[in-house]
Amino acid sequence: MKTARILFVPCFVTFMVLLLLPGESPAQKFNPTGTEPIEYVVQAAAGGGSDIMARTIQTIIEKEKMSTHPITVVNRVGGAGAIAYTYVSGKKGNPYVWASATTGFLQTPLLVKTNYNYKGFTPLCTLAFDDFLVVVRADSPYKTMKDVIDAAKKNPGELKVGGTTAQSPDAIIVFQLERETGVKFNFIAFKGGGEVMVALLGGHIDLASANPGEALAQMEAKKVRVLGASTEARLEGAPDIPTLKEQGMNVVYRQFRSIAAPKDIPREALKYYEELFKKLSENKTWKEKYIKENMLSPYYLNSTETYKFWEKETAWLAQIMKEMKLIK
Repeated sequence: MKTARILFVPCFVTFMVLLLLPGESPAQKFNPTGTEPIEYVVQAAAGGGSDIMARTIQTIIEKEKMSTHPITVVNRVGGAGAIAYTYVSGKKGNPYVWASATTGFLQTPLLVKTNYNYKGFTPLCTLAFDDFLVVVRADSPYKTMKDVIDAAKKNPGELKVGGTTAQSPDAIIVFQLERETGVKFNFIAFKGGGEVMVALLGGHIDLASANPGEALAQMEAKKVRVLGASTEARLEGAPDIPTLKEQGMNVVYRQFRSIAAPKDIPREALKYYEELFKKLSENKTWKEKYIKENMLSPYYLNSTETYKFWEKETAWLAQIMKEMKLIK
C-alpha cells in the first residue's frame, strides 16, 4: 500500500524522497583495469571554463591511454550548480561518477538550503587555480590602480565595475578592494565574462575583473590595459603585471578547480584516481594546451589536501559573504 501512495506523489518530491533514502546506493566494487564508463558531471554549460577543463581532461586521458575507462562529459546546468551536485551526491558509493568543483560548489550551500555540502563528497584532487586581473579600456584615463582608487574617492559609487553575479569571485574582489581602500564602486553584474568584456570595450563600464586568458588576449590586441592581478605573486605568463598586493592593497583571490566524486567510494578507486590525476597534472599536453593556453596557475593537491583546502575555503567564504551581507 505504501508503494501505491508514493506513485501519486509529484515527480520532484518523489525524486527527492528516493534521493534521501538510506542505503539506496551501496558502495560499488571498482575495477582499475575495467571498461566501465565514467560520467564526468559539469555544473556549467558547454563552452564555459569548467566544461573546457572537463573535455580537455577527457581528451588527454583517452588519447594518451591513461585509463581503460571511457569518460563521458555530461552538463547538468541550473541552480547555481545545485542540480549537478545534488545529482552526484545522490550517487553515494558509485566510483564511476566525477564532478567538476569550483567556487560555487562551496558557495551555493552557504547561500541557499541544499541537500548537500562539500562534506558529502569524496575529493579526488585539485588541479589548478583561475587568477583574476583588474582591467580598463586601453584609452581609459586610469593608468594605475592608484588612479582608480583616487577617482573612486572623489566620486563615491560612480565608477562602474563589471563582474558576474553578486557572489562571484569578481564581486568578492571588488568588495575586498572597497574594504581595503575605503572607496565605494558601482558593481554591475552580467551573465558571463564575455558580456563583461563587451560592456567594458563598449564603454558601458569603467573597469572589470577578468581571467588572464581573456584579458591578456585583449591586451595583446591593444584593446585593454591590465592594472593588477589578485594573486600572491606575479603571473608567470605575465611578469610585467603587478599584483594588487604589491600596490598596497591586500587583495588576493583565486578560483580553485577541483574534481569530486560521490561519498564513500571504494578506497582502491580513490587511490587509482589520485594516481591518475597526479599523472595528468605532470602531462606535457595538459601543461601546454590547457594550463598555459588558458593562463591558469597549476596547483596539484591530492584528496586529503583538497579536503583541507575546501574546509578552509568554506570558512573564508562564509565570513566574507557575511561581511558582504549575502548571508547572515
